[in-house]
Amino acid sequence: MPNFLRRFELGSVNDRNYFCAELDQNTLIPEVFHVLSLRNTLSLLHPDYYSMAVKAYSVIRWDKNQQFCSCCGNRTVTKDQGFERFCLFCHLSFFPRISPSIIVLIKKAEYLLMARSPTFLPGDYGLIAGFVEIGESIEEAVHREVKEEVGIQIKHLNYFGSQPWPFPDSLMIAFTADYCSGDILINPNEIEEAGWYRYDNLPGRPSTSVSIASKLIDSFIKQQISF
Repeated sequence: MPNFLRRFELGSVNDRNYFCAELDQNTLIPEVFHVLSLRNTLSLLHPDYYSMAVKAYSVIRWDKNQQFCSCCGNRTVTKDQGFERFCLFCHLSFFPRISPSIIVLIKKAEYLLMARSPTFLPGDYGLIAGFVEIGESIEEAVHREVKEEVGIQIKHLNYFGSQPWPFPDSLMIAFTADYCSGDILINPNEIEEAGWYRYDNLPGRPSTSVSIASKLIDSFIKQQISF
């Protein structure tokens, strides 16, 4: 029996119950198993199990990082129901963190704006994205991130969809928008390259095909082809 450092029940999919657990780092993995990174795993999973994998990673990470109360420093304990750690001394509760983030596909006729972060893998390009800051609406976050990262103004902001994204603990809220004004002026602290690219001549794609960034791009290409 493997030595589980922590173990949680996640819920059910298609009438089957699923659990997640963390193995002791000294546990030997049988050769019949192949160890994959979470990012690579997400691209291989059936869509029904995507959210379950994200949930498993987030719950394990939360439990590891919330062993002690951030207020008084005493140990926290896990409650029997739900995902909650509780401080017996100051009675604070701690839940898995969710960070709202925005991502936006900016279009100009048959062109879309694509950018590279210095942290991207070679050849990867993506869209403008960032975290929502305290005190601002989601829409304000979109306009601020676009202005900060590439210096342009956008208009006709439309909601596209959302996706839980475990790097590190985001809920990605996706939009499309039209270019309004300004020239691209990249922020070197955030972006190393950005430009307008025709839908049939993109410089690269996001490394994970199941990301909502890829879905935004695929939807734009499909619209252009259908015109």
